[in-house]
Parts: sequence; C-alpha cells; structure tokens
Amino acid sequence: MKDKIIATAAIIMILGFAITSAVWADSNPDKDYCYDQVGNGHFCFDTKDKCKHEQKADEIAESHCYNKDRDQ
Repeated sequence: MKDKIIATAAIIMILGFAITSAVWADSNPDKDYCYDQVGNGHFCFDTKDKCKHEQKADEIAESHCYNKDRDQ
C-alpha cells in the first residue's frame, strides 16, 4: 500500500513538472534570430541586433541573420 502511494505521488509530480514546463515554454519566446556556420552549426539569439553583432564577429558564419520561424 505504501509503495502505491509513493508511486502515485511520483507520477503526479512528474506530470505536474511536464505540464509546467510545457506552459512555460509556450509563454517564453524562443530565440528566433539565427545565422548558420560552416558545417551544421547555427546560433540563435533573442533579438536581431544581437544576432547581427555575433554574426559579424564570427569568421565562419555562412549566412545573414534570419527569423527561423518565417524564413525556413
């Protein structure tokens, strides 16, 4: 009986964490502005200005900054 209560409590806590994480991820915007690097690398940033600044300093950048949600 005690094991069932512990297992049930653990499942409820895991589900609560999963739901909270999903809601938090939806309410916080992703890093939408990205640029590609030589190979398969890409870096993303919160703002286009941050992206442009990092892209200009990156010697192996192979693309301009783009909005990953609009320009795919």
